[in-house]
Amino acid sequence: MRRLWPNFHGRRHENGLVVWRGVLKPRAQAYAVNILWWPGKIDRPYVMIADPPIEPRPGGNYVQIPHLMFDSDNPIKSGLCLFDPDGREWSDADLISETTVKWTSEWLHYYELWHLTGEWLGPSVGYESVAQMNAIEAESIRAAVADVH
Repeated sequence: MRRLWPNFHGRRHENGLVVWRGVLKPRAQAYAVNILWWPGKIDRPYVMIADPPIEPRPGGNYVQIPHLMFDSDNPIKSGLCLFDPDGREWSDADLISETTVKWTSEWLHYYELWHLTGEWLGPSVGYESVAQMNAIEAESIRAAVADVH
């Protein structure tokens, strides 16, 4: 991670949860990003935007944000939907620094365009939410998110 993204810093918790924090600036704005990875508990990295938080378009709501793993219990902690897990686009053998960080920057680029145009102009597979995940994985993600301050 440090080689490709020197402004990202990681921390491994005693329970195995790894959290990377860094800043990405895809186009217009810089975003503070948290990437959570908990091997054996969640099947892919979970990415949240810490600052500025992801927001719906004016007059909209969080459910309308495309490609967001929407968490109705805590919308501001919703994760980015970066790839199709059924399409085997990511596995735990992949390096997060070579996949997830780049995909996060691309997602943010399309998010900025969506705010301007109202249309998601990036590639898409479908919608997902934390609620649609299996119960064990969803609870692990909520536990990991609760551990990030």
